[in-house]
Amino acid sequence: MSFEHTSAVVANGTELAVHQTGDGDPLVFVHGGVSDLRTWSGQVDAFAEHFQTILYSRRYHCPNEAIQPDAPDPIQTHVEDLSALITTLNVQPAHLIGHSWGGLIALICAMQRPEICRSLVLIEPPVVSMHVSIPPKISQMIRLFVSSPRLAIGIAKLGGGALAPAEKAFRRGDDKAAIELFGRGVLGDKAFDSLSSERYQQVWDNRGPDRAQALFKGFPDLIGADFSGVECPVLLVSGGESPAIFGLLMDALQTRLPSADRCVIQGASHIVHEDAPEELFSAVLGFLGQIH
Repeated sequence: MSFEHTSAVVANGTELAVHQTGDGDPLVFVHGGVSDLRTWSGQVDAFAEHFQTILYSRRYHCPNEAIQPDAPDPIQTHVEDLSALITTLNVQPAHLIGHSWGGLIALICAMQRPEICRSLVLIEPPVVSMHVSIPPKISQMIRLFVSSPRLAIGIAKLGGGALAPAEKAFRRGDDKAAIELFGRGVLGDKAFDSLSSERYQQVWDNRGPDRAQALFKGFPDLIGADFSGVECPVLLVSGGESPAIFGLLMDALQTRLPSADRCVIQGASHIVHEDAPEELFSAVLGFLGQIH
């Protein structure tokens, strides 16, 4: 999939590359970090047979205008971009499918603008800041070790083994090392080593926003967040081969969204939609088929 068949849509004061195809109820895909709308290439044709399928590249991601090296990238801006895109295209309420950081954006959008969200499919959103601030305080980690030791160990491993070292690498200007540290932390060694040269290029081309999130502390504060405003049906998806921290985070998120359905796609890493497109399509289609 290329950007050849995208159009520029102005939403929330910025131009976003958008690809639309198919007919039916609107289904908006929100990609994660170090990627762009091309990450959904394995999904678009199948879903377009049933839905008006809308892919977009988030602000600062290819082929949109790049982020400046010294600019922050707050998640709230992306939430407002998503809600503005939905209303600009006049597709509210829309089904939302969000992966990783895009899942976090979709979740916050549903919290703040429930009237424009018909359902949520959240693929391993990194809801770490539901439990601790980023970087975490010692007192927070101690409390988490007491209440949920496996989750605390997982967060400590992700932070100490991936996020903090990646931040240090970005600060010294070594983007290649930062991307590898981050990629191995969220994908695992096997999945990272299996990335095609084309997929790695997509990672490299979209590293700017990840650098900004690392340098300017981009995680939202979700400690004590009120999830009661999320009134739409929710499906939580995780990969069977993804690092254990994501499954633990999904377990914890389900306690905050008790009516949410849960699905584990075996054989898939954190990029579930790329590793197992047919299995994800089947799971999501079944979930959406129950919504009236």
